[in-house]
Amino acid sequence: MTVLLTGITGNLGYEVAHDLMRRGVNVIPCIRPRTDASVPLRPGTFPEVVTCDLAEERDIPFSGILDGIVHCAGVVHFRTASNRNERMMRSVISLAQRMKVPLYAVSTAFVYRPPGTSTRFNNDYEEDKFKSEQLLIASGLPATLFRPSVLTGNSRTGAIRNFSGFYFIVQEFLNAIAASQAKDRVVRFPRMTGESNMVPVDQAAQHIGAAVQDGRRGLFYLTNPSPPRSEWVLDEVLTFFGVRDRVTILDLSFAEYGKLKLTEAEAALYRFSS
Repeated sequence: MTVLLTGITGNLGYEVAHDLMRRGVNVIPCIRPRTDASVPLRPGTFPEVVTCDLAEERDIPFSGILDGIVHCAGVVHFRTASNRNERMMRSVISLAQRMKVPLYAVSTAFVYRPPGTSTRFNNDYEEDKFKSEQLLIASGLPATLFRPSVLTGNSRTGAIRNFSGFYFIVQEFLNAIAASQAKDRVVRFPRMTGESNMVPVDQAAQHIGAAVQDGRRGLFYLTNPSPPRSEWVLDEVLTFFGVRDRVTILDLSFAEYGKLKLTEAEAALYRFSS
């Protein structure tokens, strides 16, 4: 079995590549120009590598034999995704149609809306991913959609290749704490409510690899059946970095917090978190 894999330099694509190869699948990475193909795996691991910027919506330069395309590439910046995920989807759909092979595409669980509710999105990323899904559905291709929730580090090592998603928020917290500490202040933040649906990236990859190997079709959610409480996640992160004493949790909602007279660091954290 041979598949073309996009997104191998990303968190999920990297783990999917490993999982597919463990299953004996021949993986042909599709990477952007000027990307070092040896970054995710040892040099010489792949006898063939395709170079193409998917967001340019050009034909992917591949004419070999494929059994499928696994599309893990994506722009995960919440505020600046624009329509780049949609453009990339057009590129891989075009190749799948030309090669007459199924397409296995990674979306996000956060495009989900209960039936009868508004399709209003929280950020550019969610809307871009939703439109990408609609393109795939309309294409009529034999397809499989994966909707993972918040992806975190490897379940055994904790390792993550790139800071994205949840890790952006962690980074903003650390930035706010550092800026406040320089002025001998603590960072105030509202109480966290609800849950954080987190899934280790290698576990998500295992389910994707199994679906590709078995040729499954349909829509699959890769989510945590017992997600941790958001307040626990925040407390664990702050404790891990040794800065728990630099943050004061206020008994306020997020909306009430935004109406306070915030410091410059708190205001920046509020804007990002919202």
